[in-house]
Amino acid sequence: MYDLIYSLIIFFATFLGAFVGLGGGVIIKPLLDLIGHDSIATVNFISAFAVFSMSISSTIKHIKAKTKIDFKFIITLSIGSVAGGIAGSRLFDYMLTIFDNTDLKRIQGIILGILLIISVIYINLKKRKSFHVKNPIGIIVVGLSLGLTASFLGVGGGPINVAFLVLFFSMSMKDSAVYSVGVIFFSQISKLITTAVTNSIPEFNYLTLILAVATAVIGGILGARMNKKSNEKTIKTVFTIVVACVAGVNLCNAVI
Repeated sequence: MYDLIYSLIIFFATFLGAFVGLGGGVIIKPLLDLIGHDSIATVNFISAFAVFSMSISSTIKHIKAKTKIDFKFIITLSIGSVAGGIAGSRLFDYMLTIFDNTDLKRIQGIILGILLIISVIYINLKKRKSFHVKNPIGIIVVGLSLGLTASFLGVGGGPINVAFLVLFFSMSMKDSAVYSVGVIFFSQISKLITTAVTNSIPEFNYLTLILAVATAVIGGILGARMNKKSNEKTIKTVFTIVVACVAGVNLCNAVI
């Protein structure tokens, strides 16, 4: 029963993740936390694997569709993101030694909820301030902050990535969605490698993980296709509605 529920959530999350740049983890983690069937470490692990799988299938779909992608920019941003991802994973493991599973879940929920609300407000400002960072060091620093935040919160970074890409690189929502998924690929692979190397892989059900990967791949392909067909206004509207709802779920998780 839980495998079916998890699969539906992951498909829905990764479809939206590839469609508007949410990644998927930002939806997967709070909903699985709300269900409460697995520990926070297991939920983070399943979420990371699902989002990683989505990022691969989505990027391949965009390449086949000949979407214009600056891979040099993605790699530069991801250098910082990978370093931040490793630091974020270490920070998460350290926090688990200080707080119990329930308290850490609440802390994550509050931080993520606040960041999501800020992201929605910023994206919808009519006269929002934005920059166009071109210096490689500056790009790496932005990636570092993204990777640290995403890895610690276990969400892949999606909506925060989108907001940062719009803020620091003056990208459109449509382009931000594509580049967000590209950055997520590197941040999640670093998280998974760090988890394996530090021997901190949690207990998990193999069938659950296999179904998570399969549904994430399908969600990523369909989401990338929808992104290609949609305009800026549609992507912005879907982003706003979904992120506002997810912010609410995270804040609920923090107080329940």
